[in-house]
Amino acid sequence: MGNNNNSGVLKFFGVLMILFGLIYAILGTVALMGKLGGVFPGHDAQETLIVVLAYVVAVLAIICGVVCVKGILGACRVCGLVIAALGLVSLIWLQVTQDTFSIFDCIALVLGVAIFYLAGKKN
Repeated sequence: MGNNNNSGVLKFFGVLMILFGLIYAILGTVALMGKLGGVFPGHDAQETLIVVLAYVVAVLAIICGVVCVKGILGACRVCGLVIAALGLVSLIWLQVTQDTFSIFDCIALVLGVAIFYLAGKKN
């Protein structure tokens, strides 16, 4: 019974990651076009590393979400770890370079850690 419950939770986090990745990519693109200001630190100034990190996190979030929904535990664990690490790097980079905080990178970090933990717990 615990495995089925854990599998359902992992699938739920997978769906959350897919939605998060899509929203992050769409809002990031709108911010780059100049239609949305102040939401994403670094996008307004079009700082290259921040924009690249944001899109990498968004694409990996979608991939990780699909992997979680399919239930491939080894890949879920790796994807969760990579997303958590990229979220942490992005948070630190924004803090050091722009003295600011990004809630989207924080969400990526938390979701990545949760998926990493759940996939390891089920395994």
